[in-house]
Amino acid sequence: MKCQFVTDSQTLTAIKSVSDILGIEIGEGIRVSFEEADETSVTLAGAEAKIRYRRRSHIFRELSVLAERVKLNEADFTVREDGFFTSLSTMLDTSRQGVPTVATVKELLRYLAIMGYDALLLYLEDMMELPSRPYFGYMRGRYTEAELREIDDFANMLGIEVIPCFEFYGHMEKYLIWPEAGPVRDTASVLLARAEETFEFLEEIVSTANGIFRSRRIHIGMDEAWDMGRGRFMDKHGYVPPFEIFTEYMERVVSITDSYGLTPMMWSDMYFRMGSENHLYYDKDTEIPEDVKAKIPKNVELVYWHYGEAFGCDDYMLKKHAELGKKVVYAGGDWSWIGHFPEHNYTMLTVKEALAACRNNGVRDAMLTIWTNDNAECNTFANLFDLSYFAESCFSENVTEKELRERFAASTGADYDAFLSMSYYHNDFENGNDYPRYPLRFRGKPLFWQDIMEGLYDTHLYEKPMSAHYRFARDTMKKYSGGKWDYLYRFAELVFDYLAAKTEIAEKLVPAYKADDRKTLEKIAGVLLPALKEKTRAVHLAHRDMWFTYFKVIGFANLDIRYSGVEARCDTAMLLLREYLEGKCDTLPELDEPRLHKNLNAFGHYSSFATPNIKI
Repeated sequence: MKCQFVTDSQTLTAIKSVSDILGIEIGEGIRVSFEEADETSVTLAGAEAKIRYRRRSHIFRELSVLAERVKLNEADFTVREDGFFTSLSTMLDTSRQGVPTVATVKELLRYLAIMGYDALLLYLEDMMELPSRPYFGYMRGRYTEAELREIDDFANMLGIEVIPCFEFYGHMEKYLIWPEAGPVRDTASVLLARAEETFEFLEEIVSTANGIFRSRRIHIGMDEAWDMGRGRFMDKHGYVPPFEIFTEYMERVVSITDSYGLTPMMWSDMYFRMGSENHLYYDKDTEIPEDVKAKIPKNVELVYWHYGEAFGCDDYMLKKHAELGKKVVYAGGDWSWIGHFPEHNYTMLTVKEALAACRNNGVRDAMLTIWTNDNAECNTFANLFDLSYFAESCFSENVTEKELRERFAASTGADYDAFLSMSYYHNDFENGNDYPRYPLRFRGKPLFWQDIMEGLYDTHLYEKPMSAHYRFARDTMKKYSGGKWDYLYRFAELVFDYLAAKTEIAEKLVPAYKADDRKTLEKIAGVLLPALKEKTRAVHLAHRDMWFTYFKVIGFANLDIRYSGVEARCDTAMLLLREYLEGKCDTLPELDEPRLHKNLNAFGHYSSFATPNIKI
C-alpha cells in the first residue's frame, strides 16, 4: 500500500520504523492525515484517509487497520474502535535469566504499537545496573543505563510509555544471596523492614530509574512477601502483626516515590491475603480492616492480578478493589511461563472472562503480563498471539474469530493456526477436552523434563498416553513454513518430535520391565533411546541458536545443563538397560520403585519436574 502522510517529521520517522510490518510504501498514493481526538478511528474516502487517535500509539494501530482493509479491497469505510479501555499495556519479565536484548525489546515495541498498546512495563527486579552495588544483577545479564535509555527513547517515538517495574519488598532472592545485600536482608527473599539501609537502597533504585525513564509511574511490586518479618526482623523486633509491618513499610516506600514525583503502582495481593483467614488472595470472605484501608497510600495504583486459576472471582474481586477507593489496573496472564510455548487456549479463556468483569465494574486499565518463570524457555515472540488476542478483546467487546484471524495476520504477518497449534505442547486441545482442574491442562513441561528412569509423571501417561498426540502435533507443524516466523514453526516441530519420542518411552518402559517384555526393552535400549538422544540434541541446538538471536548470552547456562543432562541420562538409561538385558544385573531399582502419582503444577519449576534430587 502506497501512502503519503500529512504529519510532522517525528511521526513520519515513527511510521517508517513500522512500515515494513504494515506493508506500507511512502510515496504517491492514499493521502493520510491525523487528528488527536476523543476517539480512535480510521476513515477512507476515495484516496483520502483520516486517522483520529486518543493516544499516540493508536496511530500505528489505525494504520494497520487501514492497510488490512485496503488489502481486502474495501473502499470508503469508517472503523471506530471501542473506547472503553483508556490504557492497554503489557509487562515483560526480564529477570528469570532470559534477558531480551535491546534489539528484541525494540522489535516487540513495534508490534505492540501496531496492536494499539500504549505502555510497556519492564519487569526488572535487579536487572538494572546500580553503580554503587556491583552484585545487583551480577552475572545475570543486567541492562546498562544506556541500554534502558535506548529502549525508552524508541518506545517514546512510538507513543509507548515504558514503566520500570521492581520488587521493593519480596521476590528479591536473586540479590539477597550476596554478602553485599546483608544489611537489607530479612529472609532469603524479603527485604528488612525498619532498617534505614533498606530505604537507602530503595531510594538508589528509584533515583537511578528516575534518571533513565520518562514515565512518571513506577511499579514497586510488594507481592507475595510471604515471610515478611520472620527472619532478622523478628530477631530485632520480636513478633509484629503483618498488617502493621506492611502498612508502615509502605509509608516509607511511598515517601521515596513521592519525593521524585512518581506515582507508584503495586500488586494488590498482600492486602487481601492478610485479610484472609487462609491467606488467600481470591478469598470471598477477605476483610481488610478499616484502619488498614485508611493507611493505603492515597496515590498508589492497585494492580489486581488474576491469571485464571480461580474462575468466577473477577467480578467480586474488582468490587472489593473498588471499595478501597484507589485506581485499579487489571493484569491478566499470558500463559507462557510454563515451558517452551504459551498455552493460548487458557489465555483466551481467562482473559475473556476477566475483561468482561472489567467492563462491568468500570476498570479501564488493562495489562497482559508476560512472565518468564524458570529460565525463560519460551521465546518472546511466541507471545504475539496472546498479545493480539488481548488487544483485540480490549478494542472490541464482541470480537469474532474471523476478526481475530484478520487482525493477527495484519499485525504480525504470522499464521494464526500455526501459532495456536503451539499450544499442543501442553495438551490435546484438538479434542476439545474439558479439564476439571486447570493444572491438568499443562502436561508439556513436566513430560519434557522428567527423568527417563525415575519418571515422576508416568502415572499421567498411563491414564492418558500422549505420544500419539505429540506425533500429531509434530505433523501439524510441518504444514506451516516460510516467512519471518519459520524459526518458531521449526522449533515447535522439533519440540513435538522430541516429546513424541520421550512419552513413547515413558509409556512403555516400566510396563515392559514389570512384564519382563525383553523385546520391548531391547527396542527401547537399542532404537528409541538413541533416537531420543539425537532429538534432544536437535532441540538443544535450535534453542541455543534462537536464544543467542533474541536474548543476552548470559542465562543460557542453565538450559545447556538441562538439555545436556537429558542427553547424559539417555546414555545412562541405555547402559542400565543393556546390563539388565545381558544379565549383568538382576534388577533396576529406578524401575522397581512404584510409580506414585505426582500432581501437575501450572507454576512448577524444572527442579520439581525433573527428579526429586536435582536443584538448578
